[in-house]
Amino acid sequence: MVQRTMSRKCNERRSGCKTRNWLMLAAMGALASCAPKAAVPIPAPVVVGGWQAADPKDESIQAAAHYAAGILPPGHGALAEVASAETQVVAGTNIRMVLRLADGSRWKATVWHRLDGAFALTDTGQLP
Repeated sequence: MVQRTMSRKCNERRSGCKTRNWLMLAAMGALASCAPKAAVPIPAPVVVGGWQAADPKDESIQAAAHYAAGILPPGHGALAEVASAETQVVAGTNIRMVLRLADGSRWKATVWHRLDGAFALTDTGQLP
């Protein structure tokens, strides 16, 4: 009788443990689904036909900058640096740049790199 009582208590305890374990797992699953997700940076959308940042040291940017510096009014000297650049895909590529020349003057210039490989200066202006 004692043995039967002990085994019944053990069995009751085991079923209680199983129920508690199941409830604990359900609660943990519910909490995990409510937990905030890790922040993942969302890249900026690409705007078709829009301006995109470009590397000023890129070979095509440098070629367009040298072309623009050669057309700017004389007396400012050669190209010293391309401060910033953006590109826009059109029938070819528009390249919008801020140039610093040897005399320290800063210019904004837009060069159209045509499909045939030629350049055309489409906009310039001296910056303060």
